[in-house]
Amino acid sequence: MLSAFSGATRTTAPYHIGITGHRNLGNAATFRFVTRSLHTLLADAQHRHTEGIVALFGMAEGTDTLFAQIALNLNIPLIAVIPYAGFIDDFPTGSLRQQYQHLVTRCEMVYTLPFATRSDEAYMAAGCWLADHSDLLLAVWNGQPAAGRGGTGDVVAYTQRIGRPIIHIHTVEHTLRSLPYAG
Repeated sequence: MLSAFSGATRTTAPYHIGITGHRNLGNAATFRFVTRSLHTLLADAQHRHTEGIVALFGMAEGTDTLFAQIALNLNIPLIAVIPYAGFIDDFPTGSLRQQYQHLVTRCEMVYTLPFATRSDEAYMAAGCWLADHSDLLLAVWNGQPAAGRGGTGDVVAYTQRIGRPIIHIHTVEHTLRSLPYAG
């Protein structure tokens, strides 16, 4: 398994691991691969960063909520960013909305960005917030350009430009690799 945590580790503050990724992970084999990869990477981080780690996520269905649930199972604290005030309306009444509400109650902090409604700008701002506040970004991504502004490909490109480390969990090839900085 690829080690994402080479180099110096902090001794005074928790290590922040953020997530960006697709809402739809595709087939069952991809879901299992992503689940195993996220679990392994988070568990490895717990062993390497004795000062603790914190999981940062954007509350979206799919990759975000899977990552958050794995973090909770490993007793890793959560911090969430919500792209706009009415984000809960993205979740239909039922189990998905209940999962969202449960995750909100489990977060140590929840930041709601100052957007009133859904927009590509709000999603891009949330992705930038995650990159800006993470020591490492995990990208559960098919490697393709974003379908809309603020999608996973855009967040990866922004993260590369600001020089943050990224681990690409490739949803088509079922591989893990570190991505180079763009800046």
